[in-house]
Amino acid sequence: MEITTEINGQIFTSFDKCSMYRTGEVIYDANSKAKTAYLVKKGMVKLFSVGAKGTKQIVRMVREGEIVGYYSQFTDEPEVTGCECMVNSVLCELPERNLQEVFKTDSNLAFTMLQRACSEMKETCNSIITMSQKTVRARAASILLKQMELFEVEEGHEFPVRISRTDMASWIGTSKESVSRTLNDFLREGLIEMNKETIKITHLKGLKRVCIIS
Repeated sequence: MEITTEINGQIFTSFDKCSMYRTGEVIYDANSKAKTAYLVKKGMVKLFSVGAKGTKQIVRMVREGEIVGYYSQFTDEPEVTGCECMVNSVLCELPERNLQEVFKTDSNLAFTMLQRACSEMKETCNSIITMSQKTVRARAASILLKQMELFEVEEGHEFPVRISRTDMASWIGTSKESVSRTLNDFLREGLIEMNKETIKITHLKGLKRVCIIS
């Protein structure tokens, strides 16, 4: 049965099955052929790649209203990344039929996926610059700002810790110890407040300055 889903003011009618996934549950693996594309209706997931030693590396985080698992649908090749739940999430599946046919009948879906593809290209370019030209401090600050954006919180408001220091280290290309030292530096400098469960950015301009000058 086809489901009508409203996300961020847009109506989607092409998704016909919604399921609950638990924190840490893998939706699909990297290098696998995803059977369907997914709309994140509720919650948050992370896309990851698998390194030579079999370790997972976060590529990006995906929040409500975004679509994942469509690379193999377009290219008939395995997915470049895998997908795992960061929190308990509800994902809706796109029926197993040609996406071109879906696009003809669901213009909202087609336009949203095109926007997402363009946004992903921009994020990838920015990530390459950040990884190749910026210091560990700048990279760590960028990740914190990205999480603040994803959780849609303002300066001085807490957001939950969803990325372990090990994952963060893998994401920005450094060691876990280096990440811990950098976060502790931010804490001493009054840029952030944190505990085991939450982080709060207390000096937004200062953290942004770290991204620019480091």
